[in-house]
Amino acid sequence: MLALSPEAKLAIDLRDTWQGRCLAAAKGKTGAVLLSVLAHNYEEALVPLCCVVFPDFVGYLPAPYLTSAARVSKSGHVVADMMTKAGKHAKNFALYRSEFHLRDDFRRLADRIKLSDADRIEMFAAVKRWVVADRRLDPTMDPKDPDAKRLTVN
Repeated sequence: MLALSPEAKLAIDLRDTWQGRCLAAAKGKTGAVLLSVLAHNYEEALVPLCCVVFPDFVGYLPAPYLTSAARVSKSGHVVADMMTKAGKHAKNFALYRSEFHLRDDFRRLADRIKLSDADRIEMFAAVKRWVVADRRLDPTMDPKDPDAKRLTVN
């Protein structure tokens, strides 16, 4: 039996975390959003994680990619800024129709890779921290209140 070096063991352990397993499984829009979630929450660990999950990773990602954390727009869409394939910066690009669509997308990912309950809790906490602002009107506010245009902020 081959003995693994400490670096190889660390790489295997890193790939087996929920972050590594999700990154390996996520594709398309979910993958782009997950990269942004991980960059927002685990900035220092993202490059080593990408190197372990994607052996041909060279230190940067080709466009398109997200350039900001998410916000909930006044209409309820989950939006973020992104760099397009053409190299243009798109502000407030709508990623999901609602926060429920975001939740369901990540729930399907967690179901597909069979995340444990503890890993799901940690993943959804990271997604929640990634949504940095809610620009909808405060649903608990009385419309007769003179400050009726006050916005909520997470």
